[in-house]
Amino acid sequence: MVNILVPTDFSQASFRLAEQAVKTLNKEVNIILFHIYEMPSGISDLIRREPPYAQMINDTFRQNCKYLKYKYPELINKICFKYLTGNTQAVFNHFTDANDIDMIVCPEDYVFVKTNKTSIDPVPFFKKSKIALLKDLSKSKVAAPADVEEMNLGAAQVALASA
Repeated sequence: MVNILVPTDFSQASFRLAEQAVKTLNKEVNIILFHIYEMPSGISDLIRREPPYAQMINDTFRQNCKYLKYKYPELINKICFKYLTGNTQAVFNHFTDANDIDMIVCPEDYVFVKTNKTSIDPVPFFKKSKIALLKDLSKSKVAAPADVEEMNLGAAQVALASA
């Protein structure tokens, strides 16, 4: 089983990226959706009520995770979200070691989208790491809304299919 790190901005594009990676690898994987944030710089940052990703992990995000797992049950063992707070290569390397990351999904045309004022572009960390990068995703087409199979998933189906 391969543990793959997929950068996320919590959008439909992130789920399409994860889906393309699963289809390209065509073997059982654990998907870790990943985002990096700056270290808190002041006391007010340390005592904030909720983490910077709190608004982003909503029902749509959860349903999209369930949808992917349902669509590829033989290929996706687990899908989860993890974040890193830090801005050094050493911190990133410790994160990847601690999470047994085998591969990082980072296509050549990946565009980082900042979701919070403390969001950090992960690509420089990816490129400096010693972990294999999945840069060339297969050209297989991700199902368009009209091509999505009818599955009894309610909101999950609607959320990913409406991308």
